[in-house]
Amino acid sequence: MLKAYFAIVSFLSVLSVGPALAAPPGNWQAKLAGQMRVDERSGKDLRYQYRLRFYPAYHFDAAWSLQAFVATGKGFASSHNTLDDGKADHLYLRRLYLRHQDSAGKTEFGVIPTYKGDVASTGLSKDGWINGLRRVQNMNANTRLEVVVGELAHLDNADAWQKWHSLNYAELELSSRVNNALSYELSLEHMLGDNFLRGELRYQSASQQTYAIELVDRLDSNKVKLVLSFGMPLAWLGKNTELFSHYSYADKGFGERAELTEDFLDYGHAIALELDGKLGVKPWGWFAKFEHYAEHSTNRAQLGIKFSF
Repeated sequence: MLKAYFAIVSFLSVLSVGPALAAPPGNWQAKLAGQMRVDERSGKDLRYQYRLRFYPAYHFDAAWSLQAFVATGKGFASSHNTLDDGKADHLYLRRLYLRHQDSAGKTEFGVIPTYKGDVASTGLSKDGWINGLRRVQNMNANTRLEVVVGELAHLDNADAWQKWHSLNYAELELSSRVNNALSYELSLEHMLGDNFLRGELRYQSASQQTYAIELVDRLDSNKVKLVLSFGMPLAWLGKNTELFSHYSYADKGFGERAELTEDFLDYGHAIALELDGKLGVKPWGWFAKFEHYAEHSTNRAQLGIKFSF
């Protein structure tokens, strides 16, 4: 199976021709984002947490660059540190990789991101990492084919300097925009010793309301993870305020992949409601989140401020 993926990667790389995208050569670029939040959970102590994310990049020329990701937190799907817990000093280089990008697509090699672009609720956490190779091929203006091969491991050690042991991860994904409102993704995945089929259908109305349905099927047992989501701008709270809500269901026997997803709540039924807005002074913003877990009839609420520049 993995040999077939390597063959596809090689074939797509040969197709990668075309003018390079404009980018400043010999230039450092960086993005820094952070937040502070209060985290209240049913039956547990109140927590005060913070998160830092740093994205440095060096562009050798218009096509080649060296990319990195440094963040707090110590796990694959976690990037928050808790104040006053005696362990709030976690700051790791999580990813380090070479990227080649032009009009035909992009290739990434090293300790790479878990995503090619926007992160879906059922996609692997944006804080995570994969040791390996990604090729994204632009088939036409609206369709892309992505191939990833590598290793998904060291989930509790957010350090990019890990030895590679085996090729245990493979992904083949087709994503396409049908029109200005409708898009979809369909992918086959092999990870954590299991095989998965993932599908996503997304609709955005003229008024910027977004509806999505995502389904992941564990093929050996047909255990599923389902996410229904809705998002919209809230102009009455400010022109930069947005609402995002989602319902999720994950079978208890679905496996560890459920916990590594971007918007994992809990096994069983759960719902989440999120608000995100800008403060008057750039680059500051605010956010609030409420979650309810039906399995244990418990709740969680978060409130915080953030910045990005």
